[in-house]
Amino acid sequence: MPDNGFTPQQVAQLRGIVRDAIREELSDAGLRLDGSDHQDAAREDFRFVRNFRLSYEGAVNKIGNSVLIAVLVILGTIMSLGFWQWIKH
Repeated sequence: MPDNGFTPQQVAQLRGIVRDAIREELSDAGLRLDGSDHQDAAREDFRFVRNFRLSYEGAVNKIGNSVLIAVLVILGTIMSLGFWQWIKH
């Protein structure tokens, strides 16, 4: 281990400070990690995002990005037109 000028106690204290600062920032962003149930929920959220990304990448590989974007645009247009018709009534 290189000599960085810090004692092991100082390194442990810095790790604690950095860990608390990161957790506080993540908490401010809406991601709580102060309990195991919160950590499990965050893992599931990230797992969902990863599965969505992998599914999207698989679809892009199979049918092409332009076709997938065209379908999403058409569906978005249909939904928005329906929404505005619903609002008018």
